[in-house]
Amino acid sequence: MKIRIKHVGVVQCAKMIAGIYFVISLPIVALVLMVAMAAGKASIGVGGLILLPFVYAFFSYLGGLLCAWIYNLVANRVGGFEYTTAEITS
Repeated sequence: MKIRIKHVGVVQCAKMIAGIYFVISLPIVALVLMVAMAAGKASIGVGGLILLPFVYAFFSYLGGLLCAWIYNLVANRVGGFEYTTAEITS
């Protein structure tokens, strides 16, 4: 069965993208903090590193808003994504 996505919830899409990018940024920040501590430079920018996931999520949210809005505009003209589903029998 083919299904077409003709509209996405703009705010919900943006929230999901922000959440995903926030989670992605956490291990990166942890790694950078560990490297900074090992190098003896832990005091340089620690506050910024702690703030980074939130800033990253905020800008991802804005990008998600824009992308979902543009998707809805384009989907009205060309029809949206299509995907195929299959029923799984266990």
